[in-house]
Amino acid sequence: MKFITMCILSLFIAGCSTQAIDMAAEPTVQISDLADDEADGVINARDLCNETDLGAKIDNAGCGSETLYMDRHELLINFANESYLVQPKYFGKIEELAEFMKAYPRANVTIEGHTSKVGTKKYNDVLSQNRAQAVKDILVNRFGIDEKRVTALGFGFQRLLLEGNTETVHARNRRIVAEISSDKILTDWKWTIYSVDERD
Repeated sequence: MKFITMCILSLFIAGCSTQAIDMAAEPTVQISDLADDEADGVINARDLCNETDLGAKIDNAGCGSETLYMDRHELLINFANESYLVQPKYFGKIEELAEFMKAYPRANVTIEGHTSKVGTKKYNDVLSQNRAQAVKDILVNRFGIDEKRVTALGFGFQRLLLEGNTETVHARNRRIVAEISSDKILTDWKWTIYSVDERD
């Protein structure tokens, strides 16, 4: 009796196994391809915005956001003590800013000149203004940026980047900061050419 029961159980399992194989689903057919023509990380089948700017921040639907934009970055330009001469080795950095502005014609820039805390306030106010103006002149005269889009402002030593009385600290404080802004809507983008000038 036990043998017969085992045989019946074996036949039942075999039958179920055969039935499972017979009922197997057909292979899944891929309806949409996975192409991403914009290379923005969102496939064509899900992309609702097919002409977003390259490098723009996008959402899950492939659409870039738009925002009123302002950003501050330190231009890596160093000045000799008591000087506002921009050495030719820094022209490449200014050219990168110029190319950025050409790519975003609705953006404006304020060039801020800063000094170390050596000398009188009056002297450093004038010196920082001259430094900002020197960079503006290069943007306008050498790289063709409309002067109406560039503002030069000197802050003297009102906005020190570092506190201290060493030559290294003074050199870091003798700097230029570029503040990009727009009173119109711009595609949200990230400017990573320069190191950020962080201050309280």
